Amino acid sequence: MKWIFLSPHLDDVIYSCGGFIWDLTEMGQDVDIWTICAGDPPEGKLSRFAASLQHDWGLSGNAVQVRRLEDQAACQIVGARASHFPFQDCIYRRSAEGEFYYDSEEDIFGGLDSREGEIITSLSTRLKADFPEKTKLIAPLGIGNHVDHELTRKAASRLNTPLYFYADYPYARESQGVEILTILDESPDWIAEIYPISDTGMNKWCQAARAYASQLSIFWDDEQALADEIFSFSAALGGMKLWIAADTD
Repeated sequence: MKWIFLSPHLDDVIYSCGGFIWDLTEMGQDVDIWTICAGDPPEGKLSRFAASLQHDWGLSGNAVQVRRLEDQAACQIVGARASHFPFQDCIYRRSAEGEFYYDSEEDIFGGLDSREGEIITSLSTRLKADFPEKTKLIAPLGIGNHVDHELTRKAASRLNTPLYFYADYPYARESQGVEILTILDESPDWIAEIYPISDTGMNKWCQAARAYASQLSIFWDDEQALADEIFSFSAALGGMKLWIAADTD
């Protein structure tokens, strides 16, 4: 069995599933992490919002190039193959006239811009072209309502294969995320699969998450806080939890 985890950005899958992936690869499973929004920024001047985010990350120039290297290092730690798709992060996407679609924090959590209607079709077509047989596909639930997580989930749902979902961390730690996971667990429409994570897997998870050095200060006070929260997150799930619709054939 081949496992493919879909990651909207260059960190989402490792943050959400890193220890589980290490355990899978340690057991000899074949695991790929496909990062959707890993394309280079557009040429020319960035939007004020994108420039401010790159400043917060401590990156200049082609920040995505640095982040791809971080991702390769993180994937290597857990034994997964990293595949980087050419779609741009939403903060870089713009119209033919040069207008950025998502130029504020409100924009990136406000749903896909209607002017980007074809991007879901483009991504689902690319996924279908690359998708191998006998594969277990895992996509983000979309907790947090980030437009790139929405894009990834909607495109994946168009594939003719059973679709499993992981909880998007760190958004899943917030009150809305906890509420969504509680609803899923109590709903007869969803089935949860729970996998224990080894002690070594937990440690590898934290180590891989630390590989995204540019993102650390965005979500955590320091590396110890990152590790503490990952352990707490896994404990709350009972290890690693994946959800699938109950009516899936």
